[in-house]
Amino acid sequence: MGDFDYDHLGVCYWNGTMKPLVVGIIGTGPGLRALLDIIYDEAFREFLPDIHLAAVSDIPKETDTSRFTDINVPVYDSFERMLDRHPDINLIVEMTGRPGMLARLRQRTHEDISILDHREVVFFCGLHDMALVKKHYMDSLAQQRSLLQSILDGIREDIFLLDKQGMVVDINRIVWERAGVPRKELLGRPCWHAARLRDGSQFCSQLDPVCPFHKTLASGQKEETLVTRVNSEGLLQYYRLYAYPILGARGEMTHVMVMHRDITKRTLQEKHQNQRDRLAIVGEMSTYLAHEIRNPLFAIGGFANALVRSPSLTESDREKAKILVEETRRLDVMLTSMLNFVRASELKIHEMDILAVSRSAAELMTIGYGSQGYSIEVRGSGPLPAVLGDEDTLKQCIANVIKNSIEAMPGGGVVHLDIELAGDSVALHVRDSGTGMDKNGLERAFNPFHSTKEGGYGLGLAMIKKKIEELGGRVEIASRLGEGTTVTLFLPAALDVGSPL
Repeated sequence: MGDFDYDHLGVCYWNGTMKPLVVGIIGTGPGLRALLDIIYDEAFREFLPDIHLAAVSDIPKETDTSRFTDINVPVYDSFERMLDRHPDINLIVEMTGRPGMLARLRQRTHEDISILDHREVVFFCGLHDMALVKKHYMDSLAQQRSLLQSILDGIREDIFLLDKQGMVVDINRIVWERAGVPRKELLGRPCWHAARLRDGSQFCSQLDPVCPFHKTLASGQKEETLVTRVNSEGLLQYYRLYAYPILGARGEMTHVMVMHRDITKRTLQEKHQNQRDRLAIVGEMSTYLAHEIRNPLFAIGGFANALVRSPSLTESDREKAKILVEETRRLDVMLTSMLNFVRASELKIHEMDILAVSRSAAELMTIGYGSQGYSIEVRGSGPLPAVLGDEDTLKQCIANVIKNSIEAMPGGGVVHLDIELAGDSVALHVRDSGTGMDKNGLERAFNPFHSTKEGGYGLGLAMIKKKIEELGGRVEIASRLGEGTTVTLFLPAALDVGSPL
């Protein structure tokens, strides 16, 4: 007992050491079909040595022997003649069940020939049927697995199956394709090695503490959170992360499925809608301010100016009156900015040369800033179509964007204006190498009342965006803290619709 090798208990795979089996079948029976399947079906080759059916004998006269003819197996009227003609037979399967047949076989054959009688064949039938059932379930499982994998691979969200340590157990196709490595190279590695943004840049450098993976581990429930990322081009991205517990057969949590959903487009649309709603309120407030506040404000400003000029005031009181004048003027500037922002622009839309307008705006800004260490370079890529817009409005917008870029580079620098065709729009990229913005700055860049400038009201980029959208275009901003900012104006290209027939 002590010498028994339990490591190989139950291991019955064919190891290639047995000589091929040359089989002779005597008679027919209910197990014949199963026996032929075992001999000829390739599914059994993994478990058995090579088997060759040499001949068949003692077939009842009424039995159709065409099945043997079709496979080139000779049929004999007696097993004696079969053994005489095929001395290489080393396995006899006796299926007649006749009394004394087994004894006659043992007298006729030598000890190198193995014999199976009809009772032992029953076990082969059972094993054969179990093999067929196993094959059916394996095929069904493979189909279900293939179907599930196809469904997962067809989902555009990133899906990660993680163990409880955050290691990758499985991923769908879009994850490993975006990572640029074969799927098998990511299995067993920490999930942040596989997670990517839409442009292929790294999603995170470690298991992010805000990832709902941690909450699901603790709660055993579905969890979710919203995160923001800045991609390799400096564009702000919004992602909704979901985590789902995967339970084992006993109801215990064995894995966590994490899904990344890019909701950038939807979030920006919602933000734009919210901004439009806020602007509608601002418009109503501005009308109220114009009628109810401006007249009293002018009166206050007038009295304050009169007090400043009054000879009867002490110097201390005069300084206070000057503060009152300055604050009144500041309120008037704010009110004017708000009115200008919400008031619809009167635009004269026509075709124009965007390259010429950009160069004109650059020359204008160079006059004021060229001597202070700033230069502006304008470059067009390839043939550019005319754009539709109002030349004065567009020139003002470009000049304001250039001014923002210059103010972001207090030590001087170069502002690049690159123009290219982008689909059915012409894209004007205004790029600087200034201080840049972080994620919070990017989120609030187009807020009409947010500004990074001291004393400003934040209507710069918001106003530019409003005017460009009135021209039928759009504005995007990309930035990285300490690496500069790129503001892109997308303007509708003038279409050549041809002359009427």
